Amino acid sequence: MPRPIKSGLEFEAAFPVKGRILQAVMCECEEEGEIRIRVARDPKKGWSYDPKDAATFVDIHAYDPRDAYEKVRAGEWAEGRIVCYGYLKRVHARSIEPPGAVLESGSRLIGAVHVDGTVEIDFGLFQTLLAFEDDDQRRRVLKDAGLKDGSFVATDVGVDIELKRWGARETILRRG
Repeated sequence: MPRPIKSGLEFEAAFPVKGRILQAVMCECEEEGEIRIRVARDPKKGWSYDPKDAATFVDIHAYDPRDAYEKVRAGEWAEGRIVCYGYLKRVHARSIEPPGAVLESGSRLIGAVHVDGTVEIDFGLFQTLLAFEDDDQRRRVLKDAGLKDGSFVATDVGVDIELKRWGARETILRRG
């Protein structure tokens, strides 16, 4: 088992989701909740998925620091955004390894680095852009981290969820 990634370049990415709530519970710490939501693996094809075909969806287990877990119920559909964050470490890999059936905090993800004026990391399910003060800082940081276009990074991702609204499937999927 690889050692946990606890330092390196930091990243944060947020992406929109619409999906079915599977579970909403209070965490043992009693300060936040955990929401499990099933979303389409490829939202470009639409937010619907086939519950009998695991290749069409991914279950996201995320922490909810805003107390939506107290109001939402399993079976409802919800709209919100997922926030993924963590540290990046250069690894030897040949391809992106998108999350399997479940994306949760601590999941090891492999992403591809693309450098073209900006620095983008593609994790398959989501992408993140790294921000730098200027070009000189970007060159220095990338050199120190050993990253260049075409290299790969790994992260033990942290996952949070921020729900905007929830209700019946038709209500959630009707609006854009």
